[in-house]
Amino acid sequence: MPQDHPDVWTETDSRDFLDLAEIAVPAREEQTEALLALIPAERNETFALVDICAGEGLLCERVLETYPNSRVLALDGSELMRARAQARLAPFAARAEVRAFELDGDDWTEQLPSPLRCAISSLALHHLEAHRKRLLFRRLADRLEPGGALLIADIIAAPTAFARRSFAGQWTRLAKAQSLAAIDSLDPYERAVADGWHPTWDT
Repeated sequence: MPQDHPDVWTETDSRDFLDLAEIAVPAREEQTEALLALIPAERNETFALVDICAGEGLLCERVLETYPNSRVLALDGSELMRARAQARLAPFAARAEVRAFELDGDDWTEQLPSPLRCAISSLALHHLEAHRKRLLFRRLADRLEPGGALLIADIIAAPTAFARRSFAGQWTRLAKAQSLAAIDSLDPYERAVADGWHPTWDT
């Protein structure tokens, strides 16, 4: 999300993310593979999973492909993202459901599937304030079945200025490499920086 309004996600942000995610999200495929490997289920098990802020449904699609007996609930607050997710997940029919929600709301966790094996989220929960994160984690823990898991791939606060500089430098190197790999040009990288997607941690 652009740094000039980090607490408010708009449909413009959704469109920009769809355009720039392959550039602005470092090692996206590696992150996806790590999340898939951590789901506490055997390949052919039947279980339910919720993707919190599922976006266009890429991660949900991979879950459904990797675990052929799984069922996935994709939650997102963006109408554009939900429309993309509906189209992407349509081939999975009843195994996939896309639903509107408000991440900062107080009631959506009560509507989650039961039993629920896994809750998963990528690059979303950092938008919540610390106390809201703690409350959400408690609520999700109450909903998960024994042996279930909450899996999060997200931005965290670096503990030192050195770490902040290091992470910012890594983002720059990876985003440039991904931009060149995508279209052999730094134009998408430069757009990501100009639009405010570069980390702006204090140094």
